[in-house]
Amino acid sequence: MTFSSALQAVAGKITLHKRLINNLFKVMVIVLPSAVLYHELSGKNNLDDISAAFWSQVDKANGWWLCSALLLVPFNWLAEVQKWRPFIARHETMSHGRALKAVLAGNSFAVFTPNRVGEYGGRILFVQPENQWKALMANVVGSLGQYIVLLAGGALGGIWFAGVALGWSSGMQFYSLCAAYVSLAILFYYFFNIRLIVPIALRIPVLRRWESFTREVRFLEKISPGDLTHVLLWSAFRYAVYSSQYFLLLRFFGITTGFAAGYAGIATIFLLQTVVPLPALAGLLVRGSLAVFIWSHFGANEISSLSTTFVLWIINLILPALIGTFTLFSVNITKSLGYEDD
Repeated sequence: MTFSSALQAVAGKITLHKRLINNLFKVMVIVLPSAVLYHELSGKNNLDDISAAFWSQVDKANGWWLCSALLLVPFNWLAEVQKWRPFIARHETMSHGRALKAVLAGNSFAVFTPNRVGEYGGRILFVQPENQWKALMANVVGSLGQYIVLLAGGALGGIWFAGVALGWSSGMQFYSLCAAYVSLAILFYYFFNIRLIVPIALRIPVLRRWESFTREVRFLEKISPGDLTHVLLWSAFRYAVYSSQYFLLLRFFGITTGFAAGYAGIATIFLLQTVVPLPALAGLLVRGSLAVFIWSHFGANEISSLSTTFVLWIINLILPALIGTFTLFSVNITKSLGYEDD
């Protein structure tokens, strides 16, 4: 065997291994979410009741509430794209279409990871290897902005709900509101001074050994107050969209709360489920239990409360996750992770 033919044989084996990795990855992104979804749904004894409640509301010509909630789905995706894409577009070409694919792919990973941390891994597959740390940190900034908005809305809505539905005294509400304002002020201060994380991170021995991290963490120093305001505004927009979808679905399932009470209850649910670090799929039980508790104070029955939560979960988590699974078929995993040249 000649030297050139030996090289060709080695190259062929390497190519075969890369193909095998890519194929295994594509099988995994279908099988794993599907298995978790099946496991989550197969144990639900009230799925038939939820299905019956859904079609009952459709038969009542009540479907326009549902249609309105569905029409807001693209705005939810748009907000997430606008939070993340501008940071990446400064370092490489990132069209809105590619950014949308990255966001949807992130949803595919998020469904079986605690607090949606898998979202990070899904997005970086659509970014050049040399910019993946930047993409990761941009996603962290976007997530922090979203959490601050969730906590702000949840604290205010939760205190209002506790006063009206749980009978908290005006004194308890006042002191809770003061504590919430102080806590939020601290959070906003550190968010708008996120660059302070850099010297702290660089002092951590474990992180200092990670050369790529220590080089790229300075990305945070270049984020301006204007950038952070941009993130917060789009986070607030996404929160408003998601809350409005929930409110429209409450009306679809016949749960009448009034405008203020409805949004306060929704804010309370979002706050409580945010602090529970469960995978998005496994968290459906927690979401359902919270919904039953909150909406029972407004006379809603268990099935209507569960149905509202279930449909919101389908259109905002499962639908984008399914679409995101198909976008991952266009990804070359070995190339995305930097193990293959152009």
